[in-house]
Amino acid sequence: MQMIATDTDGHRILDYLGPVGAENAGPDHGQLIVQPSYNFVLAEQKRMLAKGDPELIGRYVLLRSYFESRLAPWGVKVKRDQDSWRRTRNNGRVLR
Repeated sequence: MQMIATDTDGHRILDYLGPVGAENAGPDHGQLIVQPSYNFVLAEQKRMLAKGDPELIGRYVLLRSYFESRLAPWGVKVKRDQDSWRRTRNNGRVLR
């Protein structure tokens, strides 16, 4: 049960990036697996913003938030693309 968590939407999830996963992963897992996965999430979020797909934009906001809340134990740094992040937080509109 240590890998089961409650997500921000109240649903139970398998917390694969949580502390138990990080503690039991190989030494380079963060750079070899987690970093490329995070990069994919960022790229897809940008793609959905460009496409203007509100349903998928919302899903990638949640997925990005999940990743960013758990990157530190893996030795992966959070990337801040301010314009992209602002847009996703405001339903695709850039607020200045």
